[in-house]
Amino acid sequence: MDKMVMRGMAAGVLAVFAALSSRAQRTVYVDAQRGSDSHDGSAGKPFVSLARARDAVRALKKAGAFPDKGVVIEASGNFSLASGNLVLDAQDSGSGAAAPLVIRAGAGGAVVTGGYALSPEGFRKVTDAATRSRLPEAARDHVVAFDLADVGLEALTPLPDKFSGWREMEIFSGGKAMRLARWPNAGWTEIVTVIDRGVKPVDKATGEWEHGYKGGTFEYAGDAPSRWRVDKGIWMNGFWCHDWANETLKIGAIDTAKRQITSAGIHSYGIGNSSKWHTAKRRYYVFNLLEELDAPGEWYVDRENRVLYFYPSDGAVNDVVLSVQKQPLIQMVKTVHVRLEGLQFAHSTGRAVSVEGCENVLLKGLRVAQVTTDGISVSGGRNCGLDGCEVYGTGGTCVTVSGGDRKSLAGCGHFVTNCHLHHSGRLQRTQGKCLAFHGVGVRVAHNLIHDSPYIAVMYGGNDHVFEYNEVHSAMMESGDGGGLYTGRDWGSQGTVIRYNYFHHFGQPGVAWQKAQGLSPDYEPLKENVMVMGVYLDDCDSGDTVSDNLFFRTGWSAFVGGGRYNTIRNNLFIECTAALHLDDRGLKRARPGEGTKDGWDLLAKLQAVDWQAAPWKDRYPHLVNVMDDEPKLPLHNVFEKNVAIQCPRFLQMHGTVKQTAVPRLAFRDNLVFGAVHAKDAETFPQDEAGRRRVTFMTEAMPNSAEPDRNGFELQDSETFRRLAPWFTRIPLERIGPNR
Repeated sequence: MDKMVMRGMAAGVLAVFAALSSRAQRTVYVDAQRGSDSHDGSAGKPFVSLARARDAVRALKKAGAFPDKGVVIEASGNFSLASGNLVLDAQDSGSGAAAPLVIRAGAGGAVVTGGYALSPEGFRKVTDAATRSRLPEAARDHVVAFDLADVGLEALTPLPDKFSGWREMEIFSGGKAMRLARWPNAGWTEIVTVIDRGVKPVDKATGEWEHGYKGGTFEYAGDAPSRWRVDKGIWMNGFWCHDWANETLKIGAIDTAKRQITSAGIHSYGIGNSSKWHTAKRRYYVFNLLEELDAPGEWYVDRENRVLYFYPSDGAVNDVVLSVQKQPLIQMVKTVHVRLEGLQFAHSTGRAVSVEGCENVLLKGLRVAQVTTDGISVSGGRNCGLDGCEVYGTGGTCVTVSGGDRKSLAGCGHFVTNCHLHHSGRLQRTQGKCLAFHGVGVRVAHNLIHDSPYIAVMYGGNDHVFEYNEVHSAMMESGDGGGLYTGRDWGSQGTVIRYNYFHHFGQPGVAWQKAQGLSPDYEPLKENVMVMGVYLDDCDSGDTVSDNLFFRTGWSAFVGGGRYNTIRNNLFIECTAALHLDDRGLKRARPGEGTKDGWDLLAKLQAVDWQAAPWKDRYPHLVNVMDDEPKLPLHNVFEKNVAIQCPRFLQMHGTVKQTAVPRLAFRDNLVFGAVHAKDAETFPQDEAGRRRVTFMTEAMPNSAEPDRNGFELQDSETFRRLAPWFTRIPLERIGPNR
């Protein structure tokens, strides 16, 4: 289109807008089915592309005609951004809080995708003998092929020898992600014997991990690998060493005589168990195998020849989408006063929405489903956030938020409220969370968060508030993590975790879902160990965990060697342990010793100048931390907590019983049910017959299956009589406000 035509179109659009009052909010219409970019953007003659509507608003702004009440771009239909994403920058900003730019869905809805709908006519039967011979015999007449060159895909880059998750194209059908051909078809298989871990020993002098230096070798079970073509590229995904480290490794060689596989990829921690905490057999599955394309819904791409092979369900190929867009579908950079409302996003390799360095951006009522990496990202800027959004089925993390300045402790004002975030980590089993937030001053409130194979919520930084959230079904497939997790920072002070309902983590989560008639796609660890509720890992310090309900959440309030943490007024029911405390800092931390220290506890404080203002004023207790037995978990407070039917009240490791517990504040704690001998020994009676923890062997009524909407236990006469100091948890206010 030449410049004269473009000028004419712009003039036409401006003429339409000029006819309206300069104060009235104006609407630009976009319709993916009946629009045209040669139209003027009116209701009767809508544009067809979001980019054209954006450019029309830019022209309006350039002409000085941006209205006092802002502009709305109203979108209807399905928009594919596979060939180019929508970028909004500073010139697309609204002119104020009362005059924003709003992009919203029309009455019929608007769906933004990052993929190509593959034409049913493009699929063909597999007829060449070489390919058919590699396919399982029972699948040969069901698998169809599609030439990806037909949708403009250029040469596909080789996959790396090692990676986490999956950041390449995916196939979707019927609104669901299809599965790369794999063995076994579901779940995991176990390593029989580790032949060579492929890793150097731990450096005992510093407690540091040494990374693998060559591929590992292990023995496998069965004969399936004898069918595979290693030269075509095969990858394995597994929990190779730890239950918190899932990685993908390329296969280097298969010795079918010895039933041994050697990886080409070098795992970060080696292959096989490395400590007493990780004794379960290592599990893995193998994928990207044409030879295992044997079930409906599976697919495989011949990357060299750019051919997709697909085993459709019921033989139908009329609803197949190939995701290819690796950039955020909508990317905002330094925009101000912009809102996205009611849009749906799906089928993209990259994020759905990215908000970078923006101010006063609101994402309202968005629905993001089935993207390959993360769903929504907010980074930098001020006062941006999500309200009433649903994000699920992400390959990685549903939502990530970061902002603020840690050195100045300036808060960002970002928020995540009234959202439903669930089923994360579809492809990144230990990297994908439902929510991750970092920086200073993020508020997370009134959300429903659930179904994560590993950690549901990860955070770091200062002065965050996490309140009125329901979190369940976390840690469904892994270990050494928590529903809420942070770690390795003395300076991550000031975060408050209050008024939340945490329940059914790990094995109890899978059992609970099955009892509801659901079919959870998880294989939990055989033992529900190293599953935590709120996990303050590796000397993390300065957080407050108060007024929460924990039900069947493993080791629930877990203080892993940190300091100045407060655990107050929480209710623990049927948890493996209500509280945990250890002194891991004595063994692993090396602050100020001039030796290698992977935790960098002192270095992180030095980076924010913690002995100068504003740090010394906000957190005065940190100023002299190095003169205060820094490796011991001192100055923690455990008060006004109630534990019911928990096998342990306080789980301890290391020397804390002697070195820390006598010096910590344990006040007004109450335990119901059988008393563990170690708990009774830890909290003996004084000369007056009093304990820092009160043990009651009688059963507490109404404790089974608490429900956040009808939980009556804390209102019972028995409870109020025995725990008069306990402040009622407002369970009725927890979760999204509808």
